Amino acid sequence: MDFNKEEVNKLEFSVIENEEGKEKDDEDICRVCGSNSGFIVGYNEKEQIYKYECKNCGAITAVNSDGEEIFLKGEERDWVKYLSENLEFPFMAEITEMSDREIFNPDDPGPICYMDIVKVLEVIYSFKYGVEAVIKKGRKKYTQILCFMEAVDSDSRNYVEIENYKRWRDIYWKSDYLTALIDGFKGK
Repeated sequence: MDFNKEEVNKLEFSVIENEEGKEKDDEDICRVCGSNSGFIVGYNEKEQIYKYECKNCGAITAVNSDGEEIFLKGEERDWVKYLSENLEFPFMAEITEMSDREIFNPDDPGPICYMDIVKVLEVIYSFKYGVEAVIKKGRKKYTQILCFMEAVDSDSRNYVEIENYKRWRDIYWKSDYLTALIDGFKGK
């Protein structure tokens, strides 16, 4: 069987019930939204294809026995656009990661430090880091890697969306910067 969207959509899948109390693997996150809220899992025994439907965003992916994956519903997210449209700006965030400058030069740690509370004004694309936030501390503006912060209000949608992005980035994101460097070394 060809592993393509049209053929897979014609198949019937039996739903696999989740085992109660089973721990989720770190990689059990949605490839589209980064959520770890779970999947409805189906299996076609004849073709040995699994189908995963995200309970959070409704994206559906299929994976064959060779590990090839295709989207049946949904597509990879443009995270800058999505976060720009779905986060409520401005919001307060806490810096959750130390910078190299703080570690190697503790006498002059820089303007933004671990555990600082900052105001997030917007998100922007970064060739090197993926999504960065434009932040304000005092009267000055800076940029900071979005994954190095979390929304102060842990009950807010902003908190959930940023955590989903961080999970997705940890597993699926490939830096455009690193990809360009590797391609340069390969002579592409």
